[in-house]
Amino acid sequence: LGIGTLIANNVYDAAYPLHDGEYEGQNDDMNERKLLYQEWARYGVFYKFQPIDLIRKYFGEKIGLYFAWLGLYTEFLIPSSVIGIIVFLYGCITIESDIPSESTVLSLFSEILICFL
Repeated sequence: LGIGTLIANNVYDAAYPLHDGEYEGQNDDMNERKLLYQEWARYGVFYKFQPIDLIRKYFGEKIGLYFAWLGLYTEFLIPSSVIGIIVFLYGCITIESDIPSESTVLSLFSEILICFL
């Protein structure tokens, strides 16, 4: 079922495309969609800051605010994730010499073995 069939059967009154203009290609006419694709929506630009003004201009105020919040939230999670990775690696390295960890792991392992036997 295409949108033309749905309009012909009076399921929809009209349909409008969400995005206008090409975003790929070598033509020289630069539209907002192509600019947003080049500055934000490619894998090669993941390390750059988000162009919040372009996002707001293309998608609107609410979506622009959402992506601004998402970028800020992600930046705030980076220190916590680095600390978590360091603590995890430290725990993996020192598990052999830590007696409480070793006894907990051994008792848990023995309980699992008893359940399966």
